[in-house]
Amino acid sequence: MSSVTTDTKQTTLVGETLDRRITELVELIRTSQMQAATLDARITLAKDELRDLLSERGSNWSDDSGYAQLTSEGVRRSYDTRALDELIINDPLRYGWLKDYRRESRVNGGVRVK
Repeated sequence: MSSVTTDTKQTTLVGETLDRRITELVELIRTSQMQAATLDARITLAKDELRDLLSERGSNWSDDSGYAQLTSEGVRRSYDTRALDELIINDPLRYGWLKDYRRESRVNGGVRVK
């Protein structure tokens, strides 16, 4: 058997092994995500009931491990960073001071499975 044929067979085996392992991991992730969705739904129902019970009790609850408390509604503010960057870039004399308040943080890449 020639070395080219042997190399082709080995490459095919490695590719099949990789594909098989990828398939296993994707299935594991999909199954885990479905289980997580089911748990999230159960948590939501439990929180709804807990909210009612704490409201009826009229106070928060705690034990040695932690607590359960009602939180009030509020407003979350966010800013369009692209629009602010455009202001800084296009009119630096007027808005250049905004760059002093700009923060960046590194985001690691990853794998996404749906």
